[in-house]
Amino acid sequence: MIKTYTKTAKFIIAYLGGYQKVANIINRNVIVVRKWTYPLEKREGKGGIIPAKYQVMLLNYADKHNIDLRPEDFFYPERLQNLLEVEKLSSTSALVDCSPVRVKACKQRSMSQHHTHS
Repeated sequence: MIKTYTKTAKFIIAYLGGYQKVANIINRNVIVVRKWTYPLEKREGKGGIIPAKYQVMLLNYADKHNIDLRPEDFFYPERLQNLLEVEKLSSTSALVDCSPVRVKACKQRSMSQHHTHS
């Protein structure tokens, strides 16, 4: 039997800040984003796959906002899954102050503050 569902879309949506945030990024209604997570058997379900035109929009947004989202994340979501698990399990202030999508920016901000105080 062919696997007709993956959690890839759910991981990317969570990584980027949730359904409403992603809907705002692509300038569409939140139901469009939710349908990505529906099984193929469900009406208009995408089986957990984000359509290519939206992948491009999300990658462009991530690049503009210094978010570490990669093309391969849309097909092999293990890296994002691990980042989300680390955030959930971690109680460090860096991850409390910075969601996983902000970690890259927070590290850079922290380093720049370090350099300006030297």
